Amino acid sequence: MKIVFMGTPKIAVPALQKLIDSRHEVIAVITQPDQKSGRGMEVRFSPVKQTALSNEIPCYQPEKISEEAFLDFLEELQADVFAVAAYAQKIPDRLLQMGRFGCINMHPSLLPKYRGSGPLRGPILNGDEFSGVTIMQLVSAWDAGDILMQESFPMDPKETQETLERKSSLLGADLMLKTIDGLEAGTIHPVPQDPAQATYLKQITKEAGKIDFSQDAVSIERLIRSCVPWPSAFTYLEGRTFKIWEADVVPQLPQQTAAQDTESGPSGTVAYADKKQILIKTGDGYLRPVSVQIEGKKRMTMEEFLRGRKIGRGVQFG
Repeated sequence: MKIVFMGTPKIAVPALQKLIDSRHEVIAVITQPDQKSGRGMEVRFSPVKQTALSNEIPCYQPEKISEEAFLDFLEELQADVFAVAAYAQKIPDRLLQMGRFGCINMHPSLLPKYRGSGPLRGPILNGDEFSGVTIMQLVSAWDAGDILMQESFPMDPKETQETLERKSSLLGADLMLKTIDGLEAGTIHPVPQDPAQATYLKQITKEAGKIDFSQDAVSIERLIRSCVPWPSAFTYLEGRTFKIWEADVVPQLPQQTAAQDTESGPSGTVAYADKKQILIKTGDGYLRPVSVQIEGKKRMTMEEFLRGRKIGRGVQFG
């Protein structure tokens, strides 16, 4: 089959490479325009563009995929299918109708759960036991197309957005190829989604990582994992941004401390501290930071941080 691949970030790379290495033909790759970043504002190619160039696949970067002239060009390619993975632009209706099999999309969740632009955070925030990947038929409505293939995997208790992305990208690559093989063979049987079961997650913002210590410790620990590597969970310590990269939930204080007057302080108060750890009071339970980073410094363990800076009981975060 002749395939046009559409994607941008690293989560899409395994799927692209899988298709390039298959018996099918990737005739073109479409990705977002180059971005400038870093102190020198250097031009950075997207991971998908880098993969396309290294495999000598023609790569195109329209500002808007909906431009009629570019759609005319795509139609002339006479692709059998358009394979989409985190392209980051809405696909116009005209493109959805191109090719024998239209557009298929790799979505890193078990649809209809976690439609939208932040599907990797949902299973972590909600403490799901399983996550997975769905290959669906793209339609005009957002993430509402028929399910073509779907597969799940168990969630690790300390799963982060970063580890979940890695797992989803590898599984998604396998499912994308199996789906295209199945479409060609006529063995795929589309399954409509149940809209009543649909949930949505909005695009992540930096502010989404701000910790509210009035929430329970379990929810805060999930928030922290859902923000790795971006936007990172944060609070404030003496006016400086204090990121928490990893933490544990502690149901109650050490026995020798529990009898002391530690319950009167507000949420965000250090209820216990020694040379190696601190326990921060939350709406329910205590949070023990494991890996932290204060503004202007590198990431380090909490024990390392406490070697250079003493934090006693009663110190307030937030």
